Amino acid sequence: MIARKLSLPITLGLALALVACDRPESAGPGFQDAAPGMAVITVNGTAISAPVFESFAMAQGLSPATAENTEARQKLAKQLTDLELLAQDATRQKLDKDPELASSLLAQYYTTLAGAAVQHYTKDHPLSEEKIKAAYEEWAKDLPTTEYHARHILVKDEATAQSILDQLATGGDFAKLAAEFSMDPSKGTGGDLGWFTPDQMVEPFAKAVMALKAGETAQTPVQTDFGWHVVRLEETRPVAVPKLEESRDAVTNHANNKLVEDYLAELRKQAKIKTDEKIINGDKPADQKT
Repeated sequence: MIARKLSLPITLGLALALVACDRPESAGPGFQDAAPGMAVITVNGTAISAPVFESFAMAQGLSPATAENTEARQKLAKQLTDLELLAQDATRQKLDKDPELASSLLAQYYTTLAGAAVQHYTKDHPLSEEKIKAAYEEWAKDLPTTEYHARHILVKDEATAQSILDQLATGGDFAKLAAEFSMDPSKGTGGDLGWFTPDQMVEPFAKAVMALKAGETAQTPVQTDFGWHVVRLEETRPVAVPKLEESRDAVTNHANNKLVEDYLAELRKQAKIKTDEKIINGDKPADQKT
């Protein structure tokens, strides 16, 4: 059985085998001829072409070649030689036929090629200034307009949280109770969480804070994945929505994400897709049941 997690050199070596190896028995997805060029390294008759070498070099910030990185590029050449040797030996042992390993490599292949499709599409569909302005309006309307300054005391169970609320109701000091009971690092500052917007907090906590008035403590404990919270809102303040020029990068990303969503929606509309919900939900197919 091949281990699911592979070390980086071995993973890269197997990926390199898919790109550079021309042996039919390890043909991979079939794009070996897409990166032709002069052989930089030849290992047992298998060539690692200049484009492949430069791709690895660029990933490590070693391209274009300069006097300063010559030694590093020499080391990279040795690493790629070692990777190809390991990949060839893996193929000789038919490790590339292992279903688990093949699935892992195919998942990497999907991710890489899908990323290339997205980059190609966004390059061919550049955003006009009008589209960016429209995206800004859409993006800005969902931004929070209020910041909250709150404190909390985080404990493991509801009973402890309720006990703390009872103590607060009879004059207990929030900061002292936070220092005594809270599991959160903020206990050192009396449970003070500083200023934040609702989107920076988990939903149950954010909803509880937004429902309070300044100076109020939530009357019931608030449960999240972290535990049970006693929540107090100290104060609020308005937060200005950034102007377009201050947020152009974020807006552009938002617009491009919408562009890709539309691109995918069109691909889905044109595609014939069949999904086995039973397998997706965890049921094994009949031929895999024991």
